[in-house]
Amino acid sequence: MMRIGNLENSIWFREIGRGLVELLFPPSERCPVCFQENRFHNGLGKNCLAKISWIMPPVCVKCGRPLRLEAAEKEICGQCSETRYYFSKVRSVAVYEGALREYLTELKYRYRPDLASALGILLVEWVKDHHEFQKLDFIIPIPIHRQKLMVRGYNQAELLANPLQNYLGIPIKNDIIMRDRITLSQNALHKEERFSNVSQAFRVVNAKPLAGAKVLLVDDIFTTGATVSEAARVLIRAGAFEVKVLTLAGGIFDPEWFIF
Repeated sequence: MMRIGNLENSIWFREIGRGLVELLFPPSERCPVCFQENRFHNGLGKNCLAKISWIMPPVCVKCGRPLRLEAAEKEICGQCSETRYYFSKVRSVAVYEGALREYLTELKYRYRPDLASALGILLVEWVKDHHEFQKLDFIIPIPIHRQKLMVRGYNQAELLANPLQNYLGIPIKNDIIMRDRITLSQNALHKEERFSNVSQAFRVVNAKPLAGAKVLLVDDIFTTGATVSEAARVLIRAGAFEVKVLTLAGGIFDPEWFIF
C-alpha cells in the first residue's frame, strides 16, 4: 500500500526542502514590507504591525466574518446561512490586506519561513483571549500536496501552528490527514469553483486518534471556507467530534455574499 510511503516521502521532501531554502535564501535582516531594521520580532516591522486591521466584533458566529453593525443582531452572515459548512466555527485574527497580506505572500511564495514564528505568535495572542479555542485535543495544520511541499520546502500552516502547540500544550498531528491531489490555486476561482476544486482533495490516513476528538484546524487564510470545510468533512466522517478552525487572515468578500 502507498499510504505509509506517501507520508514518509512527505517528511523526506520537507526536510530536504527546508535545507535547500535555508541555503539559497537566508533570512533577511529587514522587514520585507517596510524594509526597516526596527523590528518587532523575527522580521516583522513595528510600523507594519501597527497598520494591521484586527478583526473585531461583531462577527458571524459561524465563520467569524465581520458583520455590519445594523446586521449584528442576526449573528450569522448570508454566506453561512446559505452554505453547508462542516466546521463548528472559524475565527480569523486579522483582515487579509496591507502588511499582513505581504507577510503571508513572503512566507508562502518567497521563501521566508523565518517569518512564521512571529506570525504564529499573533495566533497565540488571539487565543489567550478566546478560551473556547483552548480546550481542544490536538492541532492539524491544513496539509499541502507533497509535490508543493517538495517545491516550497515547508507547509506554512504547520509553521504558523508551532507557537500554538507550545502555548496550548497540545500536539500537532501531521499523520492523520493528507492532501490526495494537487488542486488549482483558489485565488483565481469563483465561490462555486472553489468548493468543487477542493472536493475529495483530502484523505484521512490515520483515523484512530480522531475518535471523539475536538480538533483545531490551522491555516494561513480563510476566504470562502471551501478548503477548511472539506478538510473538516473528512475528519468528522472519520470520527472527530468537533472541528474548529483558526486562521491568521480572513479575506474581504463581495457585498453580495452578505445577505441579511
